[in-house]
Amino acid sequence: MVFLKLNKEEKKKLKSLRKRDFSDAVETDSPLEDQENTLKQKGITGIEGRFGFIRKAFPLILIFIWLIALGVPYLGQVPTVYVSVIAAILSVVVGVSLRPFLENLFSGVVISFFKSIKVGDTVIIDKQYGLIEEIGLTYSVLKRWDWNRIVIPNSNLLQKEIEHLTMTDHFLWTHIEFYVAPDSNLEKVEAIAKKVANESKYFNKLEDPSFWVMDIQKDTIKCWLAAWADSPSEAWELRHEMRTRLLQALQKEGIKFHEINLSK
Repeated sequence: MVFLKLNKEEKKKLKSLRKRDFSDAVETDSPLEDQENTLKQKGITGIEGRFGFIRKAFPLILIFIWLIALGVPYLGQVPTVYVSVIAAILSVVVGVSLRPFLENLFSGVVISFFKSIKVGDTVIIDKQYGLIEEIGLTYSVLKRWDWNRIVIPNSNLLQKEIEHLTMTDHFLWTHIEFYVAPDSNLEKVEAIAKKVANESKYFNKLEDPSFWVMDIQKDTIKCWLAAWADSPSEAWELRHEMRTRLLQALQKEGIKFHEINLSK
């Protein structure tokens, strides 16, 4: 029964992986001939490896538990000193030497049965933005936006807070922040900002862009411009276009970004 459930879960995950459409964290002309197929193959290898390990390890775990159960009635016949020494040695070996390995191994098994993280997901972990490229038994690989790889112990994927950008309704509400001088005409700033967002090819016209005043200080006004995008990679490009074109438009209109007062 257990093996039937394992096989069913493995087939379900493999089917889901093969049907997914992958996009990079940042749109680029990949140096790989078929990057999507390469990513899928890594995902398939990872799933098959994790479930293969579980199938092999499960009978051994049952045998180990059975042997312990058989030995419990005879513990009373063993001198207490020997029991204490053996327990101390096992505590040191398991607690110090094997603990990190076992934590990461168990985390890899847990990840196999949950949908919280998968190959192809775009995430931010410890301020590192990128794509989950590989999930192994003890570690995973994050392909950063600049194609550098970060090796992450699997226990961190369960313990750390992860900003999961793929776990959305297929749209992302993204924003940029900028500053203008306190004497700026905010109605004009708002009109320029919304026009910039509307003209971007990466803007999804689910609704009009939004403009907010987030903070007021003596020498600057903090503003936000927010708009919808279709994916994490398009949100990246949308933020870039909004920053660039907004800077150009505000400079053209003579709107300053801040005002510096120098005291005599």
